[in-house]
Order: sequence, then structure tokens, then C-alpha cells
Amino acid sequence: MSISRLLTQTLHGKENSTALDLHYDTPEPYSEQDLWDWLRNSTDLQDSRPRAKRRPMVKTGKFKKMFGWGDFHSNIKTVKLNLLITGKIVDHGNGTFSVYFRHNSTGQGNVSVSLVPPTKIVEFDVTSQQSVIDAKDSKSFNCRIEYEKVEKGAKNTLCNFDPSKTCYQEQTQSHVSWLCSKPFKVICIFISFYSTDYKLVQKVCPDYNYHSDTPYFPSG
Repeated sequence: MSISRLLTQTLHGKENSTALDLHYDTPEPYSEQDLWDWLRNSTDLQDSRPRAKRRPMVKTGKFKKMFGWGDFHSNIKTVKLNLLITGKIVDHGNGTFSVYFRHNSTGQGNVSVSLVPPTKIVEFDVTSQQSVIDAKDSKSFNCRIEYEKVEKGAKNTLCNFDPSKTCYQEQTQSHVSWLCSKPFKVICIFISFYSTDYKLVQKVCPDYNYHSDTPYFPSG
């Protein structure tokens, strides 16, 4: 599945919907603070307008940036939760790359964003209502958490089920960054979400063939 594709899914009527938008952006040099500022602005604006898709810049010769794609956007709205996730992937050009995520949610629900190999099976564990993660997934590539921060609070906001009323809702903001290094071929973004009225799992992988002369054929 190419990350330049827009995925939209609706379950149980119009009250619940998800939009997953991943697109190519020309790689640019960013400082770590620039990246967090970008994620904060993207989350605060919650701008869902379509943006122009561009082919990534891929250098020829010995050095090629495998992960030139960068911007990630996922929006989940249910009767009980409004969730926005933004992210950026940055290739450092030395065999390592960083993944930055910021999430902002209002309401109740459980969400998990993780990096997985393309062989990761997309399914739920019926007993725990959480996504199934194979133990061998962690051995497929070398990633570690560089930074993680979670802030929680609550305030009165307009109710999702009735905007004319006010509800006391939980609010959560979190930041996380991973640093990944070889060995790897393709790393996918995996989102699992569940609440009392809605559940969703999605896996999105970059189009590896844009970045390599050797075609990649995913096995899962």
C-alpha cells in the first residue's frame, strides 16, 4: 500500500469515522525543535485540507535516502472520542532515521501507534481488545524510544453527541520519538484504537519501490 494514498473508513453510521493521510514531501533539513514545532502546529490547526503529493527526492549512486517520505496524519472521530495524530519521519542519511509522533485526544478511548514490519498481521485480540503483536516483530528492525512525554487533563467542552450541551471530558497530549537503524527494509506505521462504540486497526507502509532499484514484494 502506497503512503500517498488516502484511506477513509466509516463504521456504525456517520458518527464514527477515520481518515488516514500519508503523503510524500521533499526532504528538508530540520532541527529537533523544528520537528516538534511542526507537529504542534499540525495538531493544533487540525487542518484536513488535501495537500499536493510530490515524489520524493532520491539520490543516485552509493547513497540513497530510503525514507524520504515524511508527513503522517490520522484523524479518528467517534461519539466518545476525537483523536488527531500527526507525525514526521526523517532520514538522517547515515543508516538511521527518526520517527516523531504527536497525539491529541479529547474523550475516552485507547490508541496505540507503533512501528512494525510489513509482515505484521492486522487483527484484534478478541479477549483483550488490543492489537496482537508478534514477539518476533521487535527483532525485524532496530528501533528504540528517544523521547516520550504524556500530559493529561480534563475540562468542559462541547459534547460530541450533542454540540448544544457541555460535557466534562478527558484530554490527553503525548509526544514520542523513535530512533531506528539497520537492519531494515520497510517499516510500517500501525495504529490500533478501541472504545466502547468503535474499534479500528490500520497498517500503512511506504512504497518501497520509489526508494530502491530492487522491487520489494511484501509478504503480509
